[in-house]
Amino acid sequence: MLIVFLFVCSTFLFVSCEKESPKETILRGTDLYWQYLLVDLKVNLPIDLNFDGRENTDLTKETDVFQYNDRLGCTVFFAKSGNSLTIAWPEPRVGYNIFLLSEIPDTYDGQDVKYFVIPRYYVYDVNFTRTRIYLEEIENDNDLPKYYTFTGPNVLEIDKEQNTITFHASQVFLTQKGKETREITAVFKPDPADNYFQ
Repeated sequence: MLIVFLFVCSTFLFVSCEKESPKETILRGTDLYWQYLLVDLKVNLPIDLNFDGRENTDLTKETDVFQYNDRLGCTVFFAKSGNSLTIAWPEPRVGYNIFLLSEIPDTYDGQDVKYFVIPRYYVYDVNFTRTRIYLEEIENDNDLPKYYTFTGPNVLEIDKEQNTITFHASQVFLTQKGKETREITAVFKPDPADNYFQ
């Protein structure tokens, strides 16, 4: 009976401590957390990625790969130490080109086009007003050359009031019209669970 009592008490204390622990931020004076999930994704011109004949400026209506799904959607997450971060972003796989070893074709000839999320690595610096994070992509010299379609951002913009980070980038897509480039605006909010690195 004593053992059961001690077990219940220790469990209660553990749960209480878990609830009272504040979420950890990566930078004092900001609302930056470890991991962010995509909440809004727009392109400058409508595009049809799912080949249904309807174009959208909201890419989440074209394919669900951009959505957060068991940590496979678009995310931005910061390393716990140092000044590096990762942007997980979808790249198109046309046919069997899963390793991005060649460019996507100029024309669409009925190929199977699917998207898969891959990580891109950056180092960052925060400006003195703590409203912008300046990025520089880290190249891995040991990797085979990759033909990325996503040209990542140079800056993450911090909105303290909305508790968001936003970036502007561009990407080349393969549609029924062939290769099409779009300017991207992506908005992220902190992961509600906020426990990926905890």
